[in-house]
Amino acid sequence: MASLIKNFTLSIITLVVLFSGCTQPKNLSYAQQIKERTKYYSSLSEEEQIKAVSQYWWKIQFIKAPSYKVQKAALETSPRAIEEIENPTKEIQILAVNKIMKDGSFNIALTKLIESFDEEAQIVAVRHNPQIIQFITYPSERVQLEAVKINPFVIKNIINASPKAKEEAVKRNPRVAKFLR
Repeated sequence: MASLIKNFTLSIITLVVLFSGCTQPKNLSYAQQIKERTKYYSSLSEEEQIKAVSQYWWKIQFIKAPSYKVQKAALETSPRAIEEIENPTKEIQILAVNKIMKDGSFNIALTKLIESFDEEAQIVAVRHNPQIIQFITYPSERVQLEAVKINPFVIKNIINASPKAKEEAVKRNPRVAKFLR
């Protein structure tokens, strides 16, 4: 009976230690906690980082300069991970656009980030949904042309549309001419 009580007591103590946060100082500021998490997750091996972001995609924010494989694993878990990846490469941007559009989740993340994306990623996005061009303040002529080729009426959402984009839109649908500025 004594050994049963001893084992029970040890189990309770272990649970208290695990769930009370005794492993970290309690008086760290939020900024210090973020710094500690970043230090911890950045020190993990690539395989451990992949495992971490595969379980919880948002942990990517705590990894300094994550590898392509780690970024891809986070995006496979959730396309929202693109919001937490600092300076994503063109390939990662395109992967995120395809994942978001494939899932049918035309979400806020893409509308917020599309302007900062590489031209190639923007083209992929407008090929999926030309309406996204309205979230790009100054789309390149290539992006404009891709959008109007799919839906000429998006020309009305392009401020300072290029002459070529206007011409292409009217060529595809003459009724678009009334929307030109």
